[in-house]
Amino acid sequence: MTTVLLPGTLCDDSLWEGVARPQDSRVLPSIRGATLADAAADAVSGLSDALHVVGFSLGALVAFEVLRRWPERVGRVTLISANPLAPTSAQLDAWAGQQRATEAGGFAEVARQVAGAAGVHAPAVLGMARRVGAATFLEQLALLRSRPDSRPTLAAYTGPLTLLVGADDAVTPPALSLAMAALAPQTDLRVLPGAAHYLPLDAPWAVSDALREPLYA
Repeated sequence: MTTVLLPGTLCDDSLWEGVARPQDSRVLPSIRGATLADAAADAVSGLSDALHVVGFSLGALVAFEVLRRWPERVGRVTLISANPLAPTSAQLDAWAGQQRATEAGGFAEVARQVAGAAGVHAPAVLGMARRVGAATFLEQLALLRSRPDSRPTLAAYTGPLTLLVGADDAVTPPALSLAMAALAPQTDLRVLPGAAHYLPLDAPWAVSDALREPLYA
């Protein structure tokens, strides 16, 4: 089984530097694509074996899309700081503002605002954002706006599901993961005390542990 690690908005592969990854793994440099279908196809391109799909934040949306399109290929799913819901009007308004600011040359300030959610890890997130760049960020905003309600996808999934969320996550609060856990029959839910949204940075040891066999296996 190949583990595919999918980073979040304005994140690159350095997000996973502190995480002990399985030997057979693919780390996407960043999330790109005109549509979620494109991003999902890019994630699994060239892979023919079973997949353990690991998605952080925006990467979780791509993981949902992989599961929607190729459920027979997915042997395991790990979702980190995930939101299965369609966008709210407030989120759409916020992303529209970020798009306008970025297109007007204000990407650096937008990146600083996004990185602020990482707390002490803000410098690391800002560094990733600079490497990802404005053009890719605009693609990612379009992906966020297009996300469907993924709860039916989870409800139809009968394989192993691991959910990780920080107890102090204000971006994707634990209630979202609790709701997802109720949908799937084989769920290992871990709420991490003292951690916030950027779990691969806040608690890389916990992410490493979760990438091993789930508790119910």
